Amino acid sequence: MVLEDGIAELQALVEDLWRRAKLGPCVRIRRERTDDGSPHVEVVGGRFDIVTTERGWESSRTRGLSVDEAARFFLFGMAEGHALTAELRERRASADAPPSAHGLRDDGYSRWNWMAPSIETMGRISPELGDWARQHYQDILRRAPLADNEIRNARHPCPRAD
Repeated sequence: MVLEDGIAELQALVEDLWRRAKLGPCVRIRRERTDDGSPHVEVVGGRFDIVTTERGWESSRTRGLSVDEAARFFLFGMAEGHALTAELRERRASADAPPSAHGLRDDGYSRWNWMAPSIETMGRISPELGDWARQHYQDILRRAPLADNEIRNARHPCPRAD
């Protein structure tokens, strides 16, 4: 696999799948480092490495991904990005919310308000990607459950605690 052909194949797949989300333009997959914290893709031995660099330093490298795994990385990033933007735009602080345990005012935030829409978007792209996103967030919430204020502030039905 030639570098440009592999990344062009990945870009085409991501664009095709992202159209199903109906959320606007698709990201352009970068082929070269930018050193600004954005990921770029390298093809190594016919597999994809997703590399993040910042200020001349390689901060992460996910090695040996298939085209489908690499596509999922970019699709999930776009789905999560849209959900985070919507969460911030729609966040409302409740005037009667109790103060946090640290005495801070509740600002209306809940991780579930961006996790649930991310799962929904991934599910629109494909049921398998929706299942993957659901499992990904379940794993996170198992390690770091939603706080009481996050449950109270959730605009989507919260998952049951396992």
